[in-house]
Amino acid sequence: MRTLIIAPHAASDAVMTQPLTVMLRRVASGARITVLVFSDHAPIFLAMNDVDEVIELPRQTGRLPLLAMTRVVRSLRQRRFDQVLVLDDSLQAAILAWSARIPIRRGLGYRSRFGLINHPHGKGQLLKIDPRRSIAERFAHLAFDPSKPLPIRLPNPSLTRRKHLDRSVMARLGLVDAKPILALCIGIEGKPSRRWPARRWAALISLAADAWPELAPVLLGSTEDRSFATEVAALSGRRCLNLCGRHSLTELMAVLSQAEAVVTHDIEPMHLAAAYGRPMVAIFGPTDPRLNPPRSPLAKVEWLHHACSPCNQAQCRFGHGDCLSEISAEQVFDSLRRQFQSISRDIR
Repeated sequence: MRTLIIAPHAASDAVMTQPLTVMLRRVASGARITVLVFSDHAPIFLAMNDVDEVIELPRQTGRLPLLAMTRVVRSLRQRRFDQVLVLDDSLQAAILAWSARIPIRRGLGYRSRFGLINHPHGKGQLLKIDPRRSIAERFAHLAFDPSKPLPIRLPNPSLTRRKHLDRSVMARLGLVDAKPILALCIGIEGKPSRRWPARRWAALISLAADAWPELAPVLLGSTEDRSFATEVAALSGRRCLNLCGRHSLTELMAVLSQAEAVVTHDIEPMHLAAAYGRPMVAIFGPTDPRLNPPRSPLAKVEWLHHACSPCNQAQCRFGHGDCLSEISAEQVFDSLRRQFQSISRDIR
């Protein structure tokens, strides 16, 4: 069975694709799995053991221009796939699957797309998404009959460390032969309501430095987070490496895979760190950790569940942000320390 997966749009959803590849292998051990993905998310699929091939597309505002799409369709036709699993719910993804003349075209059931998806998991209408089912479960179900429940327990997403690549990446970032890393993912991905206050991050760094002086705090985020990271480092009074805006996705994955511990907002790096099995604490405020939590036994969620939370808003409508600001650094630090104790591992 030659299977094509058209990857989802978001990096966090891309991580949630990995259990699906495991299920496809269990259904048909000789299956060949190819993933079609925009190039900026390709490193995630390159770190999946069950993916045989990754076809990269140039990212241009999330859409393919007509000429590029024509070339992709021609290439896919030549490969003669038996089925395609469309995880991207865009109309262009459905058109791409149909144009490639792939006989079995499965989709999540968002829409039948006028017959473009001929095996939708649903009745061709918008489905009511069960909040009790995670994105990973919905993806994995595409490997089975949609009228029946998942026949086996779903594994957590798992990414493979690429040691040779990771070493070269760490060298470029100046982290070779350095202290073990405490990765602090302070980015918010354009959603200010998810930002844990700078004074809390700074206090956490101080607590970690006192307890584990061998750890080197590394601040991770986008260019827009760089000034916030500078403020955090200044408030902590400790030496921190500010990599905000200086790392690609490949470099971020290398740092997270090598980190001794991770603390993060509810953002995409949270799922990457969980897939690498790193001890971690995820700080939730306006979003609901019951819907899409970090899927790892070494992940601990901190969430106060205030009356106004979850609101899923980019800005706090009350202006106080208490759902995050009232989570103390001591609370997060204690959770992180318990994660280390649960695996009987001390940082030396």
